[in-house]
Amino acid sequence: MKLLNIFKYNIIHTIHFNFKMLPFKKAIKLPIIFKRKTRFNNLKGQLIINGEISRGMIIIGDYHSDLLTPLFNIIDIKGKIIFNGPVQIGCGTLIRVEKNGILEFGNKNVIGGNSKIFCENSIKIEDYTRVGWECQLFDTNFHYLKNTKDNTYIDKLGSITLGKNNWIGNRTSIMKNTCTPDYTIVASNSICNKDYVKSNVKPESVIGGCPAELIALNKIRVFDRSEELKIENIFS
Repeated sequence: MKLLNIFKYNIIHTIHFNFKMLPFKKAIKLPIIFKRKTRFNNLKGQLIINGEISRGMIIIGDYHSDLLTPLFNIIDIKGKIIFNGPVQIGCGTLIRVEKNGILEFGNKNVIGGNSKIFCENSIKIEDYTRVGWECQLFDTNFHYLKNTKDNTYIDKLGSITLGKNNWIGNRTSIMKNTCTPDYTIVASNSICNKDYVKSNVKPESVIGGCPAELIALNKIRVFDRSEELKIENIFS
């Protein structure tokens, strides 16, 4: 961490979180950096960082801070969080993992500001997937449902898997039992609530709506900055 940038970070929360959640040899490297105010509701769970560890590889509270009203982050970890590479998590984000929950991030994920991740069972975000601001990922309905005709019950829990290189538009809700193929684009303000892989949605597709359905084929987001510059020249 450069001394010139030290005042951009929440040093107290950064040190507290790293040494609370990681073994000393990993914590001393400060792999997780907090910006903005953060409220730690619970830190009794487990945090795992796989692969090579470097200072500031996971930044919480910075992304989208220039676009959104700055809110404090809320961290509540009773279960397990796994990081498999660098991750950026936006300002004002809620991350809550219940006792039996496993939340797993891939390599180079981005979670937009003012988003909510509530994991009671299993949420997995594959490599290079980006989630826009004000999104929510819930693998639970929070309450059980009862069928009054036959008195059977519907489980409140499910799982979420977002494939590699997904682009989730802002204000999208990813609900339990959602599974997306690689290179999926989800339109803004959509609700995803089923296994789109089993529904034969192919990679490089666009889905959207409430609930989300197939909209278009053979579309991917351009992430490469050099390619973006070439495109800008085309349309300028």
